[in-house]
Amino acid sequence: MIISRKLLLAVLALAPAPAVLAALEVEDGYVRGLPPGVSNTAAYMTLHNPGAVAVELVGGSAEAAGSVMLHTTIDREGMLHMEHLHSVSIPAGGSVVLESGAMHLMLMQLKRTPKAGERVAITLQFADGSAQQIDLPVRSVLDE
Repeated sequence: MIISRKLLLAVLALAPAPAVLAALEVEDGYVRGLPPGVSNTAAYMTLHNPGAVAVELVGGSAEAAGSVMLHTTIDREGMLHMEHLHSVSIPAGGSVVLESGAMHLMLMQLKRTPKAGERVAITLQFADGSAQQIDLPVRSVLDE
């Protein structure tokens, strides 16, 4: 069976492209270490996007937690509340800071409380279906 070159190129052009690994650079990242028995904690970091296209972070996963979600802290009449964010855009050539009191990653339903000095593997998930594994140290809340 002979397939014409034009037909082959047309089929390849229509095939879905595989997800490209988001190559963000992580700076000053850590997971907040809390007292034993606490069921949730947070991860903080600066995410740099050296690429030419914006990257949209939609959440994550971790073996250490039941779920990893994006949250932001807002002040409503003097009371701080956390709200779920569906995504955070990291602009091409730009950065986004995930920090205490602002946008951050929440590690929910911890399977055990991470201790200072340990490391937690987190998989960042992006809107285009790609993912990126990061490994963050645990820093005691007392050291912040």
